[in-house]
Order: sequence, then C-alpha cells, then structure tokens
Amino acid sequence: MNGDRGSTSPLSYLIIIGLLITATLAQAHLMAEQKGTLNFVNGGAFLVLSAPVSSFEGVDDNQDGALSAQELGRHLGEVKEQIYQQVQLLDDANTSLPLQGLLLSLVHLDDNPSDPAKQIMILGRFPVTENMSSLRLRILLQGKALNEQSINLSATRNSLSHKMTFRAENNFHALFVNADKMDR
Repeated sequence: MNGDRGSTSPLSYLIIIGLLITATLAQAHLMAEQKGTLNFVNGGAFLVLSAPVSSFEGVDDNQDGALSAQELGRHLGEVKEQIYQQVQLLDDANTSLPLQGLLLSLVHLDDNPSDPAKQIMILGRFPVTENMSSLRLRILLQGKALNEQSINLSATRNSLSHKMTFRAENNFHALFVNADKMDR
C-alpha cells in the first residue's frame, strides 16, 4: 500500500486546473452569439460573454470577418486590452472594478477548431462585496454587421435576475434597481 496517498503532487494540481479550464471553455461554447451572463456568487461577479470578432479593432489581419488561432495569438494583448476598456463593472463610487482571470476562446460553431471564428468567448471575474449596491455594467463590444449590433445579457444575484440589451446607443445599465419589478 502506498502511504503517500493523502498527499497531492503539484503535477496533480496542474492537471486538475487544466481539466477545469477545458471544461469551462467547453461549456462556454454553448453560449449563443452576442449573449452573456453575469452571476454574483462568493465575492465575485462571474462573466461569460460571446462577442463578435468585428467588434475588435486591428486584430483581423486578413479582413475576412473572422479570427484564426494565429491572429488571436498575435493580437492577444490587444484583444484583452479592448475587453478591459469595453467591458466594465462600475461600483458605487463610479470606479471600474478590475476584470480578473480573463480567459478567451474562439467560438467554432461548426466544431472545426482549425476554421477562423466569428465570435470570441470571454470569461472573467469582477471582485464584488455584498455591500456594493449601485453597480452599473457597460459593454461596448457590438459588432459591425446588423445581426451583431446588440448583446443580450442576464445578471443574477441571490434571488434577483436582471435582463439587459446592450447596443451602441444604450451600452450602460444599472444592475438590480427596482428589484420588485425584475424577474425573480
């Protein structure tokens, strides 16, 4: 019998983390185009958002309206910076909360990962506390095509649910105001 069975090696932790990330990205693939969720649990607001590639400036090198893995690799820093600037959760003092643990994945609707993708899946976490009550969300990742110009997002916190549509002219929403009038 192995007496070290109770100890876990660093390699085991890396394997577990890799599997969790893979599972998260596989589940994120199920998010429809221009849809998202923001779930408030355990001191964080967890974001899952599908955004059109055409909403990102200067990353589509061949101008085909889609992003290959190579293009994303070349422009990863630029894509992340645009997300940080265009997806913001603002607190009571109108300060933008940091988007942490940002993960990106190309969304391949045809299940062929070698094809360029027209959508990018965004996963991240905003740190929040229970006493933050006047939160506002801003999303400016609307695409260029007519069918890419709105993003629908559902936010949940405890028993509250709030559905929003973000457009270029309506890109800022207060969260969970008039709680008695929201979906529960």
